[in-house]
Amino acid sequence: MYKQQDIHQEAQLRVRRKAKFYKHFFIFVVMNGFFFTTALFQGNPFEPLVVTFFWGIGLMFHYLKVFGLPGSGVLSKEWEEREYRQELKRLEGRQRPVHQVEEQLELKEMAKKYRDSDLV
Repeated sequence: MYKQQDIHQEAQLRVRRKAKFYKHFFIFVVMNGFFFTTALFQGNPFEPLVVTFFWGIGLMFHYLKVFGLPGSGVLSKEWEEREYRQELKRLEGRQRPVHQVEEQLELKEMAKKYRDSDLV
């Protein structure tokens, strides 16, 4: 189904996406630690909460894009591929040429329950 080269390219792409997420998470932790430390020394430790909240939402979406929903497999790359294959099967089933459909139909010979002499 997949060529070896395609598998390597897909693996590299996934590793890059994961690395970008981990870098994003590291920067999130370091910067928010800095924000809270600075705000704590200035006497207002709740000041950076708005930034942390919205940045956290962005980080959550980044996580969902890279890893999908935890435990469900929904939104993951594997889920997308599985859904894609299912849609292809559905569409191919609807788009079959007429001669393929006719080949699948078989007429069974009916049991003869009459005599030819009974016909007029």
